Amino acid sequence: MNIFGILVPKQMLTYLNSNDPLDKAVEFLIESGYSAVPVIDDNGIYLGIVSEGDFLRKVMEYGKENLAKFIVSDIVKLDEDGAVLNTVTRQEVYEKILDRNFLSVVDDRRCFIGIITRKSVIIELNK
Repeated sequence: MNIFGILVPKQMLTYLNSNDPLDKAVEFLIESGYSAVPVIDDNGIYLGIVSEGDFLRKVMEYGKENLAKFIVSDIVKLDEDGAVLNTVTRQEVYEKILDRNFLSVVDDRRCFIGIITRKSVIIELNK
């Protein structure tokens, strides 16, 4: 499968940096309208995802007024199953996309290059 036909490149995506303060990151997530977004470090390495629930758990534990004391890396979930290499096979994409809205795509250095959405896979299947 040539994933580059269905890949949404990093430059067109909403994602967070692991060093972003949580108070700013939660505002960013709310404005984006997404319920989960990828997280990368300063070198572009994919670390995992954060979701609305991750922020909510931190707010419940420490209070909204304390979010600025934390950074995104404090709540990021390592998501090994949600990341695929840019050399992924068609079958692997089909199997992994069933349980999630998107797959993060990384290169052989684990640098984040984009996502494959479930919607893009369905559209590809209907061609």
